[in-house]
Amino acid sequence: MGKARESERLARALRGAGLGALTLLLGLWALSGAGGGRRYESGIDFDGREDESAGGSYVPFGAVRTEGTRRPLRPLEMCSWETALEGSQFDDEVESDGFPTRYERLVWTDHKPLEDVTCPVCGMQKQTVRFVGSDLREEGKCSHCGSYNRLRQLADIILPEASRLTGHKLQALQDLVHTNLRILNTQCQGVLHTVLKRAPGYVCSEYINSDIPAGQVIEHIRHEDLQRTTFKDEVFDLVVSTDLMSRIPRPYQGFHELRRILRPGGAHIFTVPFSPGDYHDQIRAVVEDGKLVHWALPPIYQGDHLHPKGVLMFTIFGREMADKLCMLGYNTTVHHLHNAAHGIIGDNAWVVSTVKNTEHP
Repeated sequence: MGKARESERLARALRGAGLGALTLLLGLWALSGAGGGRRYESGIDFDGREDESAGGSYVPFGAVRTEGTRRPLRPLEMCSWETALEGSQFDDEVESDGFPTRYERLVWTDHKPLEDVTCPVCGMQKQTVRFVGSDLREEGKCSHCGSYNRLRQLADIILPEASRLTGHKLQALQDLVHTNLRILNTQCQGVLHTVLKRAPGYVCSEYINSDIPAGQVIEHIRHEDLQRTTFKDEVFDLVVSTDLMSRIPRPYQGFHELRRILRPGGAHIFTVPFSPGDYHDQIRAVVEDGKLVHWALPPIYQGDHLHPKGVLMFTIFGREMADKLCMLGYNTTVHHLHNAAHGIIGDNAWVVSTVKNTEHP
């Protein structure tokens, strides 16, 4: 009965989107645990429940390269993966060399740093950024603010959206502290939190565990479940999340909820584990009848400061993510980035920006 009620509610939310809505509804039904598959228990789920038989490990996630350029929407056309992919935000090195560029070769082969880097998070210029490991996405710290590659990727996409919302050209994320934007950050620690927390409209939240009432503040951390927050309708201009939506048992319910709390024209900018070579999302685990269930694939855990043993990854997203987000009422752009001048290198620099479509019901 619980799944039936959930499906009925989501169907009402998506009514009017036709066949596309049916496709999304079936996907949500699958995420709720209606499908089959071999299963085994392990890990820490979104509710913070730990299974002592955990057999997974921390692994870096790599994505394959996909070519593409964003096509403008036609009149009355709903966005999709075809219109969402933005492949033009590469610097000249990618256009001339392809991947790996000379920057990747300098880092991997010669172990040399990037010179003359400007950080889009703190604005510090003429930096030397060093990549000391093999996972470029999580390397390359800014010597001033501590941002690394993935956070600078987010900043490169947040800045034009924030500039659009304020009507003023913003050069670095720290400039947001001088705006009146209402900002929700889904982390209450780390570089982005440190940079943004002085903004007058800034709010942060974390998921702690299911025993804590939503909206309660524990040790200066506001507990919220992104599948059902306690925020009022249309209160935020900007929501920022980094590799979080993959940890939610029903991520599209979370995306739907974030759309509810965004103001018209507001944006959710985020990163997720993303495999552009696959169309379908890879569902690695579900919560079924209140129990954590793994599918045939081994569990993957993501590091988390509140859960030292890690948090289970439920989903690795494919290209259908863009289609589903469009059906939920977002104008969606999937950005593939390479901007060595900002310390953004590697083939796995993907950021998604979704803007609340005011014409969607």
